[in-house]
Amino acid sequence: MKFYHNCIGLALVVVAMISCDSSSNKSENLSEEQVTDSIASVEEVVEKISFGQLQAEMNPDAMLDIYNPIGNENFKEGKVSFSFNIRNHGLGRENPLMLSLNGASPKPYSMPNFLMDLNKGTYRAVAFLLNEEGLSLKEYGNFSARDFTVGESRPFPEDDAPYVILHLPAEQQAYAPEEAVIVDFLYLGGGPESDGVKVKIEIDGQEYYTQEIAPVQLSKLSKGPHSLKISLVGAANDQEIGGVFASETRNIIIE
Repeated sequence: MKFYHNCIGLALVVVAMISCDSSSNKSENLSEEQVTDSIASVEEVVEKISFGQLQAEMNPDAMLDIYNPIGNENFKEGKVSFSFNIRNHGLGRENPLMLSLNGASPKPYSMPNFLMDLNKGTYRAVAFLLNEEGLSLKEYGNFSARDFTVGESRPFPEDDAPYVILHLPAEQQAYAPEEAVIVDFLYLGGGPESDGVKVKIEIDGQEYYTQEIAPVQLSKLSKGPHSLKISLVGAANDQEIGGVFASETRNIIIE
């Protein structure tokens, strides 16, 4: 009888151990499933970002020339005179010319002549015109560039490599949750195909490549800060090309 009770006790212990092991395996499987679901969920959020090219109105007849500064001119520190000539295109507060210095977010100017207070340094000025939607005109003659120095600074090294100027988005630009982000840029060079390069846009680990010089619309970005980078890469190897202004980065926020 005692032997019988011992056998029953042993059997119960074995059953308990098997049940515990099974429960442990179920917990581990559940934990793994939860981790997998979590990773998939994150990937789904990232994949929601979409890229699409926009067709922007152009005006090939609009002409913009920088009269001052002239190329490779040196100025004393302080006030530097800028002067522009615009043809076949209006200019005013609602239709300004845009000016970017050293790749910074372009600023609008409603007059063709103005002064800027500049410190010692080496500068590349890129000026361009806008269409009625506020997007940059991209045809040859719609924009102009000049290199100059202030305070006897060393000039940029001679370089014929193409480069980009990022018009939109501006640094720290804020967007509503459902608002699309427009990436608008100028390409200064012969042309992406003839130059053997592609334009690369990176954001949140996603990459978009194009050889079209046209605005790109980004939609469904998640709430919070984002870092967007545009760069020129070799068409054959996707490696960023050399050059002072081969890439630009902007920080934006979705509110």
